[in-house]
Amino acid sequence: MLRITLSALFLAAVVYGVVYAGNEPVNETVAPGTEPASASEAAPAREGGAVSGTITFGGQEVAGEEVDLSPDAYCVEHHSGGPYLIGEVKAGPQKDVFVQLVGVPDEKYEVPDTPVVLDQIECTYVPHVFGVMKKQDIEIRNSDETLHNIHPTPESNKEFNLAMPNKGDVRNKSFRKAEDAIPFKSAVHPWMNAYCFVLEHPYFAVTDENGTFSIDTTGLPDGDYEVKVWHEVLGEKDGSVTVADGSATFDVDFDG
Repeated sequence: MLRITLSALFLAAVVYGVVYAGNEPVNETVAPGTEPASASEAAPAREGGAVSGTITFGGQEVAGEEVDLSPDAYCVEHHSGGPYLIGEVKAGPQKDVFVQLVGVPDEKYEVPDTPVVLDQIECTYVPHVFGVMKKQDIEIRNSDETLHNIHPTPESNKEFNLAMPNKGDVRNKSFRKAEDAIPFKSAVHPWMNAYCFVLEHPYFAVTDENGTFSIDTTGLPDGDYEVKVWHEVLGEKDGSVTVADGSATFDVDFDG
């Protein structure tokens, strides 16, 4: 009799629980750290895609300053392409404009093993504007048969000053902190200059001779981002893009 009574009570409890759960909301407890992720947080890593565009200038041209190369006969003999001008800006597509995305996910990005090359060719820094990630090597070369001196003057990073007397000389350097537009100069050839941008992430690019750029968005979640554009003479421009399926277009006219 006792066994039958206990069985009946158990059956009644099960039935009551089913009926109750079917008619009242059931509160579920979510363990800490297992809350549902937002759409941006849950976006899977993606391969490929790019933020691309063209940087132009439709304003009045800026005349450059012609440089006297006579202090170094080698530079006079080997410089090609007409007068050496500093600060010239012609209307149309703009080369050597640095473009970077701002507001990307705050995480630790892998630093490339491949160094960025900064060469000294015909008494000119090549490239004129470039970007690296923090701690990424900059391979500095001397491809001229004359003495060169390379001297960046950062504000947040450690300054260095290298003499490179021989053709074929190679030195590797890197910067430890993010910093925009670090000037590179030369005490031997004062007209030589370049600019280095040091970033926490890989989402940046420099425009080519057609004023175009392309930022590889591999691993970047879709969403809204700010875009920062820098030109040595024309200054800075800011804008925004919406990256969808890994792609977006961003065009800027510095006269606009």
